[in-house]
Amino acid sequence: MKKPNVLIFFTDDQRFDTINAMGNSEISTPNLDKFANESIAFRQGHIMGGTCGAVCMPSRAMLQTGRTVFTLHGEGKAKGGMIPEHHKMMPETFKENGYFTQHIGKWHQDKKSFNRAYMDANSIFCFGNSIPKRNSWYGAGGHYAPVLMDYDPTGQYVLEHAFQMEEGMIKKKEIDKDIQKNMHSTDIFCDTALNFLDTYDKDQPFYLYLALVAPHDPRNAPEKYEEMYSAESVSTPKNFLPIHPFDNGDLWVRDEVLEFFPRREYSVRRHLADYYSMISHIDARFGDVMAKLKEKGLYDDTIIIFAGDNGLALGQHGLLGKQSVYDHSIRVPLIIKPAGDFTPRKTDAYTYLCDIFPTLCDMCGFEKPESINAQSFFNVIEGTTDQGREDLLLIYRNFQRAYKNDKFKLIEYFVGQKRNTQLFDLESDPYEITNLANDPEYASILEELRKKLQEKQVEFSDPLVTCSAEKLAEDIW
Repeated sequence: MKKPNVLIFFTDDQRFDTINAMGNSEISTPNLDKFANESIAFRQGHIMGGTCGAVCMPSRAMLQTGRTVFTLHGEGKAKGGMIPEHHKMMPETFKENGYFTQHIGKWHQDKKSFNRAYMDANSIFCFGNSIPKRNSWYGAGGHYAPVLMDYDPTGQYVLEHAFQMEEGMIKKKEIDKDIQKNMHSTDIFCDTALNFLDTYDKDQPFYLYLALVAPHDPRNAPEKYEEMYSAESVSTPKNFLPIHPFDNGDLWVRDEVLEFFPRREYSVRRHLADYYSMISHIDARFGDVMAKLKEKGLYDDTIIIFAGDNGLALGQHGLLGKQSVYDHSIRVPLIIKPAGDFTPRKTDAYTYLCDIFPTLCDMCGFEKPESINAQSFFNVIEGTTDQGREDLLLIYRNFQRAYKNDKFKLIEYFVGQKRNTQLFDLESDPYEITNLANDPEYASILEELRKKLQEKQVEFSDPLVTCSAEKLAEDIW
């Protein structure tokens, strides 16, 4: 019996509450709404957090390896780190089990691991930090000018093949045909996927990783989608603040300086309008990919996963970026359609993105690599339980640690010699507005959660458990 195909549709900086069917009435996502209502939609999908400001690097490394955040090699960073050979990757494992592995879009890890995982690739964007900043899209056309490469069997992916530098200016040797057409990155990647599906004629099942770079800034969507939203048509976040109430350790990281301090409500709504326009564009192209699967008779026989690498604040708690452990930054969309028969539903089961790898192994019926240390939620997919992980450890660099269960969230901040604590009742305060840490009525709960936090730190080999007080002011990564 032929194994199911696998398609992972992965977005960049898309937080959990950006799909209409999942509770956001201000955004238009008809294709994702249909998909969510016909699949298993996880309302509590999480990343573990990040050990660097570019949270997407460790997040994507965890997805690819099925390993938890402190057991990554080099914290998932491409610069100074890699995915070593003894850490089996998801596409590599599918390849070893008879799948044709194809990559389209963003790859934020190293070149060697990429080539051992994929049999072919098109429109590859960004080998981690190996592409100089001035050669990236910032300030040079945004999503209409991505630096792209196709599969190189040598594994070299020499940047000079695409660009040459003269006096600090970028000059193309050969202008990419897609950029000549003034195509948006989402259109380039999705059109490439449509071509792959249209021409796929192999007997073996495929594993397709379609990784967008939207809705990451710069948020320049096609005009049609930009016109759908304005600062007047979206709401100010319920937990909006002009500035974060204290130093969280990274208030001046790149994402945070995209808007003035103190934050202004109108400016935040403008950012949200641009963000939503990018996601509505993604939705339209996601619909095209689903339509192609159906046209080719592949939809029912394909496991389809829609997910994002991390969330984004955009004005919540006085923040703009993803460099925090608030829900807006660590909760992500996660929707899974199994192949064959299943019962569509929404679930509140707690999951990490790194749990996808072992879950797919169970769904496809092959052995999990020994290097995986994440936890399968196959029983949730099967419908035998609605219980995922019991509780979660959430982290950001050495500055922030959080413990979350289905009732409370505790956040501890270690910045310099200063310690701040937040305690939220998630049932009555899902936007994490009212800090209960100094309320005497919650003293025993605070003590209990601090113990739980330390237990999770030990469980996940957090170096801060044994870190001296003097080291708390340093970035140990």
